Order: sequence, then C-alpha cells, then structure tokens
Amino acid sequence: MSQLSVVRDDPIEIEELQFQVPEGNAPPKLPQLAWDEGDPAATNYRKFGALLAKAGDLFCRSGHDGGLLLVRHDGSTKSITNAADLAPIIVDRVALTIYLDGKPKGSKLSAAHMNAMLKTDAFLSQFDVVDQISKVARYLPNFELIEPGYNDGGPDQRYLFVGESPQVYDSMDRINAFLDVMDFESQADRANALGAGVTVLLRNHWPGGKPIILATASKSHAGKDTVIAFASGETEQCSISYQGTNWALERSFVGALNHNSDAGVLVIENARLDRRDNTIASAFIERFATDPQPFLFSTGTGPATRRRNDIVLAISTNFGSVSEDILNRSLPIHLDPVGHVSERTSPIGNPKLEFLPQNREHIAAELRGMVERWKEAGSPLDRDVRHPFSEWAAVVGGILKANGVRGFLANYGKRRVADDPVRAAIGLLGASCYGTDWHKPDDLTREATKLGLVKQLIPAGDQESFESRKRGLGVVLSAHRNETFLVETEAELMTLRLEKGRKRFEGEGPHVRYRFIIVDQTPLPNDD
Repeated sequence: MSQLSVVRDDPIEIEELQFQVPEGNAPPKLPQLAWDEGDPAATNYRKFGALLAKAGDLFCRSGHDGGLLLVRHDGSTKSITNAADLAPIIVDRVALTIYLDGKPKGSKLSAAHMNAMLKTDAFLSQFDVVDQISKVARYLPNFELIEPGYNDGGPDQRYLFVGESPQVYDSMDRINAFLDVMDFESQADRANALGAGVTVLLRNHWPGGKPIILATASKSHAGKDTVIAFASGETEQCSISYQGTNWALERSFVGALNHNSDAGVLVIENARLDRRDNTIASAFIERFATDPQPFLFSTGTGPATRRRNDIVLAISTNFGSVSEDILNRSLPIHLDPVGHVSERTSPIGNPKLEFLPQNREHIAAELRGMVERWKEAGSPLDRDVRHPFSEWAAVVGGILKANGVRGFLANYGKRRVADDPVRAAIGLLGASCYGTDWHKPDDLTREATKLGLVKQLIPAGDQESFESRKRGLGVVLSAHRNETFLVETEAELMTLRLEKGRKRFEGEGPHVRYRFIIVDQTPLPNDD
C-alpha cells in the first residue's frame, strides 16, 4: 500500500489519500476524497483544488475568473471554464464521496458547485498561475533562459515551456552565412537585421516599447520578407495585407491574432500606397506599438480581449513612403541589390526556402549564445545609440556590441529622411540652397516648385496659389526647424540643419527667413 500526501501552503489539512497498487493490467485505484456538505464551501474547494493540482498538468489561467487550463502531453491545451469541462476531469482523477450528516450521499458533484469552484480563489489558488504556454524558449525579466516546465518570471511572465531544453551555441557561423548573402545597403542595415532577431528572441520584454521592423528595398524580390523570416526565427509569424483604411487594417490585424494566438511576429507584407494616400500610415499600428496592454476588438473578429504586448510588428514595402509616426517607432533595414536578383547563385542555396528552414534551430541557438555572452560580460548597456524606445535600444545595442557587431541604428536618421516624403523633400530643398545665407519664403517656394516638390512638401489644401503654397511651406519648415537632414547628392553626403530666424534682414522690418547650414559633409567615392 502506497500513500500520497497533498501539501499546500494553507491551514487546511488534507487527509492522506490511499492508493492501492493494481495487479497485472488492472486500472489504478483513484485517490479518494471525502466531501462533507457540512463543512464550509471554501474548505471543500481548497481540498479539492489541492488534490487536482498534484497531477501537474492543470494550471490557473491568469486574469479574473479565468478558470483552469489543461495542458496535454503534446503541448496542446484545453480551457476548463464550466461544469461540463470540469466534470470529466473529476471522474477520471478522483474517487469522490459526498457526505451529509456523516452519511454517504453520492459521488457526483453538482454543476452549481463545479461552476462556483472555477470562479473562487479558494479553488483556483491551489494551482500555479500561467500567463502563457510556450513552445519557444523565452528569457525571463532577469534574462534567465527558461527551461522545460513551469517558469515563474512574476506577473504576466509565468510560462509553461513545453519544448525541449534550449540549446546555446558559442558561434555565429549560421547567422553570418545568412547575413553575408543579403544585399544590405550599409553595415547599419546588417546590424539592424541582427538586432531584429535579438528583439524577437526577447519579445516578452519592453511591452509597448519595441520598434516596428521596417524592411524596405530598392526593387522587388530583394529579400525583405526573407530578412523578416530570419528575425522571426523559431517564433511563429502571421501575415496580413496592408489596408489603406484604418478600420480595415485593424480588423485584419485583430482577426489574425485571434486565429493565431501563438504568433509572436505580425507582418504587414508588401505595403503599398493607393492613389489617395501619400504615405503608409495607420493610427491603429502606431497605437498598438506603444501600448503595453492593447485592447483588441473589431467587429466580426470575436470577443474583445486585452493582452500583454509581446508582439513584434514588421512592415515590408518597396512602393511608398512611411508616415513619420511609424518611422519614429521603427527599426529600419534597407536592401539595395545590384543587378537582376534571379540571375544570382547563392552559396547557401535559396535563403528563404532552403537555408532558413534547415538552420532555424541552429540560428536560434546562436542568438541565445549572443545573449549569454552579453550576460557573461556583465550585461553592459549601449547608451550611445539614440531611439525613442531607449530602454530597448540600450539592451539590444549592448548585446550586439558585446558580440563585436557595430553600426546598430547608425542609419536611423538617414532612413527617417529617405522613407519620409516630407523630410526627403526638405532635404532636397536644402541641398539646392544650403549655406549661410537666409532665404525668404517666396524664394524657397519658387525653388520647391522648380524642383517638383510641391506635392510632397506642401499640404494639399495649400497648393492652389503661390500665396497659399508659401504659407503652407512656412508651416512645414517651421515644424521642422533645428532638425537635421541627411542628404546624398551626386558628389557628397551632407548633413544639413534647418534654421529659422525672425529679425530685421537687410534693413527691412522684422520678418521670417530660413537657411540650411552644413553640419557635416563627406565626399562620395568614385567608381573605379
């Protein structure tokens, strides 16, 4: 005869439950539990919950009135939210006897009791709380790598990891093999692609403080979605199409997450402009990226939900510029292939369809190795990088530096100019009239017209007449005063600063003028 003692951190003492070891192939005897209707309900509920929790596969769902979660051996789950769900669990696991006035009354618990138990702390507090079932290894808030089983990282980060023990590799061979064949415009774009992979690996960190991966290219089939697939690694991703109207994009977004609850990367693929829009923009995307606990609801997508923001957003586009608000929240990666992409032979085979699927686990292990080397170095932060999401940038920049990777976010200012139509137009205007001289709005308006920048630079409502264009240009330039613009001409790369002055120029009365001052200039190398 063997015994099982149920022990919980509460004052309720639970009698030892007797098991009888079966002989041969006979089914095992279930543990017996006495339910006394004369006892307070909370006492019975705690006793029952403590017994069921011993199996180790039932967990309390996070959130009020969340019920229980049954985790099967294959990692799949079943929600236990009502009496109909709980009844078969009890029948299969407990030999229940209900007593009234000291006499056996029956063995079937009423639906009222089962429904009440699933909503009471007396019952639910007996189970470990799980915020998420994960098949992919995560890092807890203290950057400790989770192991198979239950991992308590505190509120919102209590994970049940149902995968195998995660591997950690000390090399970056597979990572570099992939990055070497991609046509990044600069070292900064390459570093940012690697930073995107680290960001997805640590996606449960910085809720509402992670950037949008913005993959752009100078031509089609350059590898934008391939770079996003590399960054996603072992994390499941789902894709939607860009919608010009905010409500339609929100509906697609919410529907995709509701039907792919395990997705950690959501990709807006091949975003492009229609005839009515000047930029790729979405108030919903901007709000989601900065909301630690976004509220997700759209008509026709199911019930409203609120979830911790551990989603990494990604946008890929060839055609169209991105709004300033999205650019400010982005991690820019630009690809600039030379020649016809389909005529090339890659030394690693097809990067997206062959190399990444074959090496996904190995790359993930190498990324974890990068984090572990950073931890061994004392977890240094990179305070030199500049980004609105400063905490994220300092950690990811520190991880890259600890692994010898330089150039992270060095292209942030350049891409904000190149991918923002207004800033790009201001840069072109400055490149045509830079210097120490101050310019009247009249002269700048004529120059913008000559350069064909009216539609990009001046709001649509101010384009009718010369006076309205002058007024509209003044509003735009004033809004960007004291900002710097990286501009590439045929001969050099210049950083210009837009200045605004209101004073007496050339003996005239006080009025406003503008000028573009050279902050830095670098000659471009000649082709041999």
